Amino acid sequence: MKRIVLIIILILSLLLGITYYRYYEKHKYIDEDTAKEIALKDLATNNKITFNKIEYTYTNKNYIYTLEFQDNLNVYTYKIDAHSKKIIQRVKESLTSSLEYLSSDAILDIVFKHASLNRYDCNLISNDVSLQEQIPIYNTIFYYNNIKYDYKTNALTGAILSVSKLKEN
Repeated sequence: MKRIVLIIILILSLLLGITYYRYYEKHKYIDEDTAKEIALKDLATNNKITFNKIEYTYTNKNYIYTLEFQDNLNVYTYKIDAHSKKIIQRVKESLTSSLEYLSSDAILDIVFKHASLNRYDCNLISNDVSLQEQIPIYNTIFYYNNIKYDYKTNALTGAILSVSKLKEN
């Protein structure tokens, strides 16, 4: 009798173990780092990537990672199934084509007004725009009375981000 009970317990333990294993395998999901790796492997870029948002949600009986990240030129949105590891959706939006920068002349007007100088009395060296931390920035450099002015101005809003003055001999 004890043997029969022992055999029944062993069989039930084995069945419970198999059931648990199947359940575990069926419900095995990837983590956030794995979702990032899948998206970056699919993107295959050498550009510096910044992750803006990562969400883990349950939608339509599936666990989904939604990743939003960007490089200097584009914003990417990926949706990845957390169980199958398959990419459900990928969207690429250009940062540069949808943004309207202020003109070079408009930036110069802002900068020289801030400096309380007449732009025609100064020696303009450069007024170039570049992306810095995904923000288009005008870098304006000019000289007036042996002082070098270096302005950083947001190309979208015209907000002055920084000013440096250096007296040169």
